[in-house]
Order: sequence, then structure tokens, then C-alpha cells
Amino acid sequence: MKTILTAAAIALTSSAALAGTVTLDKAAEGATLHEAGIDMSLYWTEAEGGFELVATYVTDETAEPARLVMLLQDGDNVTFGLPDAPDATFKFIRTGDVVVVAGHTPRADLVSN
Repeated sequence: MKTILTAAAIALTSSAALAGTVTLDKAAEGATLHEAGIDMSLYWTEAEGGFELVATYVTDETAEPARLVMLLQDGDNVTFGLPDAPDATFKFIRTGDVVVVAGHTPRADLVSN
């Protein structure tokens, strides 16, 4: 069931080209994502009001690690970019007990002048 929900969540994402994807289905179990010059380590823990997702990352442009922490409730779907990484955005999706983090590289054919 979790696999079906995760696949459905990814299928319903924007039309940008799907790149690296990580699925986290257990608390405190980490994973890494490598996308567009970004190395990101991820895990979530249960917190009051949802799951607290922690992402620690470095980019090709910076040597200092940065940390991103967000509270995800069931059904949340958030997309944003990171400083020093203009070539990628990241999508954070929570469906039940599954958190999916996907790197997206914008498609050149979607840009118009």
C-alpha cells in the first residue's frame, strides 16, 4: 500500500523532469540524494504535529554544510530551491508514513522568451 501511495504522489508532481528520488518509510532511517551538484543527507523523526524532516546538504559552490528542518503533516507537498543551487528544485512529499524527497531539474522546453 505504501508503495502505491508513493508512486501516486510522484506521478502527481509537476511536469519538471524527475531526477534523483529518495523514499523514507521509517523514522530515523537516513538516505542520501545527489542532484545538480548538491549532496543531501535526509532523515525524519516523529514530532508533535507531524514528521520533522532534517536535510543536511552541501553544494558545489559551498564547502560549509547547511541544514534544513521542516515539519511535514500527512498530505503535505512542498517544492523550493536552495541557495547556491539555481539549477534544481526539491519536492518534499508526505503521504501517511512515507516521505519522498525528489530533485527536479527544470526542463529547458518549459522556458519561453
